[in-house]
Amino acid sequence: MSTKSVQQSSQHATGAHERATITTSGSEMVITRTFPASAELVFEAMTNPEHIRRWWGAGHGTMTACEVDLRVGGAWHFAQTAGSTGDEVSFSGHYKEIERPGRLVHTEKFDNIDSPYSVIDTTYTETDGRTELRAVITYDSPETVQAVLDSGMESGMQASYDAIDDVVLELAG
Repeated sequence: MSTKSVQQSSQHATGAHERATITTSGSEMVITRTFPASAELVFEAMTNPEHIRRWWGAGHGTMTACEVDLRVGGAWHFAQTAGSTGDEVSFSGHYKEIERPGRLVHTEKFDNIDSPYSVIDTTYTETDGRTELRAVITYDSPETVQAVLDSGMESGMQASYDAIDDVVLELAG
C-alpha cells in the first residue's frame, strides 16, 4: 500500500483548507478528507447541481454540463472546458446506492477516451459537526490507478475540495 498526501493547501475567503490523503493498493484508490460541516451539508454540496457547479473542477475551466438524476439507477454527467486548451473533458456514471447523508455509491468513467467504469463507494462520517469523506475507488487494474494519479487529478481534486469547503460553510450560514 502506498500513501500520498496532497501537499497543496489553498487559501480562500474561509482560510486554510484541509489536505486530502490518497492511498493506493492494487486496483483501489482511497481518498480521505475532512470538511467543516455536517454530513447532510457535505452530501448536499456534492449531489445538488446548483452547488456542484460551484466546485467541480474549481479553477480549471468552465463547467459546460451538470446533470444529476440522484436516484438508484439514475445517471450523472459533468463536463467542463479545460483551462489551457479549451477542450471539453467529460465524466459520467450511474448511482448504485444512496443512503443520505451517510453513503453514496456510483460509477464513473472518463468519456473522452475508451475507459472502463470505476466504482466509487463514498462514506460521510460526521463527528462534532465535521465530516470525514472516505471514497474507495475501485478501478479495473493497478495500471489504471497509476494513470489516474499521473493525470494530475490530485491538484484538481484539492481545488474542488477547497471549493466544497466554501460551499458548505455558506450553506451552514
